[in-house]
Amino acid sequence: MPKISIIVPVYNEEEYVSTCLDSLINQTLDDIEIILIDDSSTDNSLNILLDYAKKYPNIKVYHNEKNIGQGASRNRGLSLATGEYIGFVDSDDYIRNTMYEDMYKSVLNNNYPELVTTDILFVKDDGYANRDLEFLSIGKEKIINPIQDRSAVIFESPAVCNKIFRRDTLKDFYFVEDSLFEDISFSYTKYMEASKVVSVPSINYFYRRDINRGVSSVNYKENNHITDIFKVLDRLESDMRKSSRYEVFKDEIKLIQLAYSLIRVEEVNNWQVDIDKKSLVKDKMFSLIEEKYGNLDDVDIALLESKCGINIVDEYTNYLDNEKERPKSL
Repeated sequence: MPKISIIVPVYNEEEYVSTCLDSLINQTLDDIEIILIDDSSTDNSLNILLDYAKKYPNIKVYHNEKNIGQGASRNRGLSLATGEYIGFVDSDDYIRNTMYEDMYKSVLNNNYPELVTTDILFVKDDGYANRDLEFLSIGKEKIINPIQDRSAVIFESPAVCNKIFRRDTLKDFYFVEDSLFEDISFSYTKYMEASKVVSVPSINYFYRRDINRGVSSVNYKENNHITDIFKVLDRLESDMRKSSRYEVFKDEIKLIQLAYSLIRVEEVNNWQVDIDKKSLVKDKMFSLIEEKYGNLDDVDIALLESKCGINIVDEYTNYLDNEKERPKSL
């Protein structure tokens, strides 16, 4: 059994996928399984993946006959993975060459916790690839009991790519499909369900952020996916209601729901559309947020602002105040 299976969905990433794969094959941890899911790419991505698979026996390539999206591709990878732990990497990102060795050492030193997490750095280029990055180590590992330290849930990144999950905790658990933002429900559910989370204090994952390309770029342009956030946050609510931890974390769940739906509204400010269109979209989103998650009574405002920003919390507060003052139709 491999120590870690790494699942990488790939769709039209011929420009960056080699950097990603180089960072995976150069991992200092031995016995890892690399599962590449080509999501019916229309560029040269699949050929690049197949070339790597010919050279490295621990790489397995699977091809989707039609484009099914990142969530469904990750789910296919989950059904194929055989490792003790599961990790995820996005095909335009790259990682430090000791990342999985560091995380697996924490697994062994802490009696096989359900979840190990590490730090992310947002980057624009390959500047950190293939460099000695010891200077990025920032302190000692931290062992977290989510029930005893509930605020740690709020401050954890929703990304799955900076984490490894013990595979036996993922039985019958899958990503939301046909949706953006699918990490949120997956990461937070597994974090809140864990009895032990180990945080490795090194910047190990390099997330390529470019508002002009890639999956994340959709958020900064006019799009029809903004309401996907509610599908994901509804899944989080549904999964946690099935868990014995729901009552423990219900305040944190509400704060997560408010924060990530408000973050989506804040992104509308970047859309290249006229101000009236922006106002219309934002008001519709605010209305849905109020309907689904309520107002800000009994919410830790400072914590919410730290998660999604002061400006958008102020906008939502103003919206709620205006709603109170608006005359109700008979």
